[in-house]
Amino acid sequence: MELYPDRRPSGTYWKIRESYYEDGKVKKRNVLYIGKAEKVFERFSKPIPEDAELETVSFGPAAALRWAFEDLGLQEFFTELLDTEEEHDFPAWKKIYLLVWRRFFQKMSMREAVERYGKQIFPFWWREKITTVQRLYQFLGEGFGEGKVREAQEELVRRSVVGDGVEECCFDTTDYCTYVEDDTKYLRIGRSKEGVVGRRLVGLALALSDKGVPVLGEAYPGNRTDVELFPGLFRRVCERLEAAGSDLGNVTLIFDRGFDGKDNFEMAWKSPLKIVAAVKRNRKTVREVMDSVELEEFQKSYETSYGECYVYEGGKVDIGEHSWRVVLSYHDSTREKVREKMDEQEEEAEEVLTESLNRLERGGPGRPPTENSVREKLEKILGKRYHCLDWSLDPETKKLHWKWSEEWDRKYELAGILPIITDQKDWTPGRVAKTYFQRKDIEDMFHLTKKALIVPVEPPYVKEDHLIRAHLFLIFVGLLCYQHIKRNLPNTMTDADIKSAMKELDMVIATEDGSLQFKLANVNEETRPLLTAMNLEKYLPE
Repeated sequence: MELYPDRRPSGTYWKIRESYYEDGKVKKRNVLYIGKAEKVFERFSKPIPEDAELETVSFGPAAALRWAFEDLGLQEFFTELLDTEEEHDFPAWKKIYLLVWRRFFQKMSMREAVERYGKQIFPFWWREKITTVQRLYQFLGEGFGEGKVREAQEELVRRSVVGDGVEECCFDTTDYCTYVEDDTKYLRIGRSKEGVVGRRLVGLALALSDKGVPVLGEAYPGNRTDVELFPGLFRRVCERLEAAGSDLGNVTLIFDRGFDGKDNFEMAWKSPLKIVAAVKRNRKTVREVMDSVELEEFQKSYETSYGECYVYEGGKVDIGEHSWRVVLSYHDSTREKVREKMDEQEEEAEEVLTESLNRLERGGPGRPPTENSVREKLEKILGKRYHCLDWSLDPETKKLHWKWSEEWDRKYELAGILPIITDQKDWTPGRVAKTYFQRKDIEDMFHLTKKALIVPVEPPYVKEDHLIRAHLFLIFVGLLCYQHIKRNLPNTMTDADIKSAMKELDMVIATEDGSLQFKLANVNEETRPLLTAMNLEKYLPE
């Protein structure tokens, strides 16, 4: 070992390094980061008083994730899958634990993570010899082809749904922006679901059981539409459900109108699965049902935190060669928001038209409004509803006329109403609607990966497909562990409550009678459910 000075413009940072052999060559690696000399002097020049608190460290996230790994048997599973000979000092399951913990639950740099692992604070912490995220991802990338990812997910799903079965399953897609410069199989230029244009995107397809367990997680090129993705995803969801021990004839699959396509519905009809899915309102047969209905015919079905739900039994609609049952539904709060948006669009569009007419009539300096300039402004304001405005401009006679079409009035009347199709013959309209809107759970899962967990799980700066695949597999494992933790906590705890409790639960390291003592801090009504449900105290050092 040697003491190594890492000289940088901001100062000299001291590290302890060691030599090791790899591929017949002597190489160096960092064992311990010490820091600047001033910090070292400050640390060792002041004696530590008795009964002093030495450090407070985060406890909740690491301990809860460790419990999930133990309860699901992931230590043995990842060892058998990736490290059967157990020949590494830093085995596969620890690599995966460290990455999931850091990416999902702990806001900490890798250097800090390495240091704290080296301190052996918890019984399940270890001295970490691989010191970069890139090397950990490289290990997973090399060992995780598409076949192995599929094999691993199947076994993880079996462990998570054992005894429960899957009665309902919903699937959807999302994408993540990256800053990678070159195309790969997965990384492609496109428009993200958040509206970001010009960056390379990677897509993630996710299927979720009615108990909140991830059933499928799959990477796909970021410039693909949901309609063209549907056939492959549909087949793989069916295969995954069967691999998990579910009878497809007893499973209802739920998906949104982004997958609306005649061939897709034909495939769904021929499968043994039951279907509940939204369809686009501009389908001719669906539009005929919507045009014939009056708002007074809707019946109140149930109430949720985001509004009362109203439903209407619309009979049958033909899609392709088959007739599907259609149910119209809306939530009053959603309907009101859509109407407010349309009111704003109408007001802004008329302001543009009125201002343009005034400029035409008064003349004066400056370029007069043209048909193209007015159209650009109106299209920006109205978006897909632009065609509902009839207008004409005649610069020579300085005339500008406009009128809102009957279609605008009908859209306003039908604002927020969603057509849902199903082949469930015996379900009430209310049950059909409630089942469809439960797919909000999968939207919440996507929100977890992007914003809501302690650390947002945006893709790291990885350029190669095998690393992207490894990263999205870690997202799948993280969601699986998080949902397993959540299912063991009281139903009253929201995602925000769980996040707050994990961040709040700390461990204090102190000296008492000449020895180190480890005690939990911030044990209160907010954090106690974590301790009670998973017995996290057992992870305190003895």
